[in-house]
Amino acid sequence: MNKLKFLANMLIAYILYPFKKNSFKNRKIWIVGGNAGELYVDNGRAMYEYLRAKEEIEEYWVINKNSKSAQKIPGKKLIKGSIKSYLYFMNAEVALFSHSISADIVPYLFVVPLLKKFHKKIFKVFLNHGTVGFKVNHPMNKKTQKIAQDIVKSYDLNICDSNFEKNIKTKMWWQVPENTAIVTGYPRYDKLYNVKSSQKEILFMPTWRNWIKSENLKIEDTDYFKNITNLITDPKLNEFLKKNNIKFNIYIHQLMQNYLKNFDNIKLSENVKILPVEAEITQELEKSEILITDYSSVAYDFYYLNKPIIFFQFDKDEYDKKVGSYVKTKDLFGIQAKTLEKCVENIIKISENNFNYEKNLKEKFEKLQPKFLKYTDKKNCDRVYAEILKHLKK
Repeated sequence: MNKLKFLANMLIAYILYPFKKNSFKNRKIWIVGGNAGELYVDNGRAMYEYLRAKEEIEEYWVINKNSKSAQKIPGKKLIKGSIKSYLYFMNAEVALFSHSISADIVPYLFVVPLLKKFHKKIFKVFLNHGTVGFKVNHPMNKKTQKIAQDIVKSYDLNICDSNFEKNIKTKMWWQVPENTAIVTGYPRYDKLYNVKSSQKEILFMPTWRNWIKSENLKIEDTDYFKNITNLITDPKLNEFLKKNNIKFNIYIHQLMQNYLKNFDNIKLSENVKILPVEAEITQELEKSEILITDYSSVAYDFYYLNKPIIFFQFDKDEYDKKVGSYVKTKDLFGIQAKTLEKCVENIIKISENNFNYEKNLKEKFEKLQPKFLKYTDKKNCDRVYAEILKHLKK
């Protein structure tokens, strides 16, 4: 139903466009969106809040009509897929997005040829929702692979947080043009600060496994589900958490939210909590002492904060075969744990060391940091903005 409504609104906006053109004259409209219009998070949020201080710009956030995140968004909003939203896109100067321009801002942009000229006209900034490193790019649909690659290559600015990531994007990933891949650092890092709290917390953020859905696997039967539940219910870990009054929070990946009901039968201790999908991840990262993940790009955020990371990679061989990583094991900027026992052992070890690595590991990871994070000066938004203005002048 939404598809028909969106396409009808697109057509109406297209018809209205010549009659409304004068009302948009000399207006610098910049549209920002992310996470398919559902959430107000990440690089999109950081850039949007940065742009709100620029008086010469009219900035708008694109959100789904019934999104729970709508109330969090300050300033001007556009409802994704509405006539107004399509009309503003047709008259906008810049669009910034974290996933894709069609998913975040303009539904069915590439389905209808009449919008093609507006796609070319607007300056497109691909903010990305996470550093490319732990996941080798694989087409979700081989039939549409070429179309997807062409779309990403059509973006005018593709930001990177290091030369390492730029090399992946231009030579291995989507093979985007060299002149569009610019190392600026990710905007959301500007918002990251260490928060000291009397309540000690640990954050567990496993990423999704695409093959679970494609292979029609029952979630409860997968090693993925078993290892997650075994960790959060581990007796040794829970005893340690309780004894030391440490909170253990788990954030289930967005693509796994549909499986949350499968956790209902898992009995959790009072120190373990499953966070809701709308949780403020930046805040969770800031106040956590340790991050446990597997292959999630959120590890880069924690690395930026110079706090210890445990890579719980219980399915490393299967992951390498089905997904793969550009980051080699020798360059992991945290402790690798392939078994539950090793993961628990390292959680306790780091916690008992005042939430720090041992000295030799700390020095190793500090030396490695410039390879993956070129800038740590809180000026990433400045650089992205400067790059946009530089390209617009051309």
